[in-house]
Amino acid sequence: MAEKETDKISSLPEELLLNILSSLPFKEAAKTCILSKKWLKLWQSTNTVKNNQLECNNVEVPQRKAFNNFIKIWITLHKNNHLQDKFTLRVSPPSNCGDIVGAYVDFAVEDGVKDLELDFAEAQWEDEHPEENIHDASVEFPRHLYENKKLHQKLESLKLHSCSFETKNFAKFVALKDVTLAWIPLKLESIRTLLSTCEWIESLSLKNCWDIESFDVKKLELKKLVIDRCIIGTDYIGFEAPNLKVFKYCGSVPPVSEVKVEAGTIEEADLDLSPMDEFFECGNELQNFLQDFFAVNVLTVCSVILQVIPSGDEPVRLPGGLRVRHLKMKIQMHPQEFCGFLWFLNSCPRLTKVTIDLHHCNILSEYEVPYDVDLKNFWKRLPVPTCFRRSLREVEMNGFIATSDQLYACSYFISAASILTKLSIHVLNNKNDDPHTVEMRRILASQLLHIPKASRDLAIIIR
Repeated sequence: MAEKETDKISSLPEELLLNILSSLPFKEAAKTCILSKKWLKLWQSTNTVKNNQLECNNVEVPQRKAFNNFIKIWITLHKNNHLQDKFTLRVSPPSNCGDIVGAYVDFAVEDGVKDLELDFAEAQWEDEHPEENIHDASVEFPRHLYENKKLHQKLESLKLHSCSFETKNFAKFVALKDVTLAWIPLKLESIRTLLSTCEWIESLSLKNCWDIESFDVKKLELKKLVIDRCIIGTDYIGFEAPNLKVFKYCGSVPPVSEVKVEAGTIEEADLDLSPMDEFFECGNELQNFLQDFFAVNVLTVCSVILQVIPSGDEPVRLPGGLRVRHLKMKIQMHPQEFCGFLWFLNSCPRLTKVTIDLHHCNILSEYEVPYDVDLKNFWKRLPVPTCFRRSLREVEMNGFIATSDQLYACSYFISAASILTKLSIHVLNNKNDDPHTVEMRRILASQLLHIPKASRDLAIIIR
């Protein structure tokens, strides 16, 4: 007789199983109760409840009511089993759910939580066009929570999506380090009040917010700042942030900027103009914006930035250069990106690593070539950037599909970068890709092994 098959997962220590369950959405964790007697009540002991109800957007009302009734019963049965770490509630749309939202939030924060996320944004809202979804916040932050003394001492991270709040009432939340505000109207004065009232906040993320006249904050103590698809009336961003380590910006236009960050402290900048609708000459504004972050170690740029940046007064390189050590480009290797591709290589003389993430990008209409160049023969007789001779050691190309321009770009690094030690090519192999197509990509990539190398120490790795 064959031995009974062992359930290896169930044999893991209970502490490890609880960690696994805590990473699951609430409903998925609850489903594990049917697995065996051991699992029957195990999920009830997790200290993280993640109730993700986003999929209820198109569910019939009776199903939503049934789920809400289940939640009410669960709260009643476990009112003495309070949370300690994280609580996430996502309800879309939140209409007709006010009672369960209030009861569930009260249950979650009774003993205080470290990480609280309330998300009432409509599932159908489009990130790319926040101006089409301007509206009042769906839900108000529960007023009695402002006076919850346990939250004052424990809450470290607060994320509010389409949830209005009163800025001054967060003054008592002395443990609060990380704040995310999304899908709400937000005035500049509210931002200033929040940062001055809670000086201990280290990270602020603003996503899809509007009514911001400008982001004009004289002094920031933040270590991380994210401004993502916000509607800023004057397109002005100005601040002095001596402690800032990470800055991320996403918008449809480059902002008019006056930013002062500390060299040696600022580590990473991620600049994304992918929401831009069509090409227009804003290279000067973009070059000035980049100049504000000249001292970053890691710089991430998108395809649109490569298409636009050579349209400024400096179409070939940024005078003085950037101190970037690691350049990440999210591009398609499209001809409209070529001049910007070379611009960044010329403008970063200290580069040690280049990462190219290849995927379908926003290729702008009405594109204009910045100078006299034949894009069809672009890869012939290209100049050799300073970093190719002095510092560039590693190139990584992800999502490789072996287009002619992707092959030419790899050839350029192989034949011109004289101290390069590693070129990693990760061939795209999605689960729906035809195996013969993937194999052809690998065959074409392998042809790069026969190109004469500028560096004797170069290893070409194809995966």
